[in-house]
Amino acid sequence: MTIDAALTTAMETIPDCIAAGYVDMETGMLLGISATGTEDGAALETLAVAVANLFQGRGVQAFEALLASAGLQDPENPGFGEISVFSNDRLHIFMRTRAYPEHVVCYICRDSANIGLTLTKSHLSLGPVAAAV
Repeated sequence: MTIDAALTTAMETIPDCIAAGYVDMETGMLLGISATGTEDGAALETLAVAVANLFQGRGVQAFEALLASAGLQDPENPGFGEISVFSNDRLHIFMRTRAYPEHVVCYICRDSANIGLTLTKSHLSLGPVAAAV
């Protein structure tokens, strides 16, 4: 299965999901994309560049260092594995893959999505999406 096909399958299971992308944080490249509309695909391309800063920016690194110094972070799996962001009318979910820690799967959902179900379905889709790489 291709990465685009895996993202399309994931979108079908995630409530109110309108776009999905697979980003390489080292290059900022969008390696795979699936979207219901061209506007949503364009949003993912813009987000791809910002994802590395979201996970590896100075503010996040300082917060992670604070957690590590307090003994609240797993030393074998440093860094945030997942970040969820609400905007005006969208829910953005960014998840690192375990197999490729420099890769992030991005899902964009309508704000009407049930957050608990959306996060659960996103977690379930992560393995098959990463396996398609």
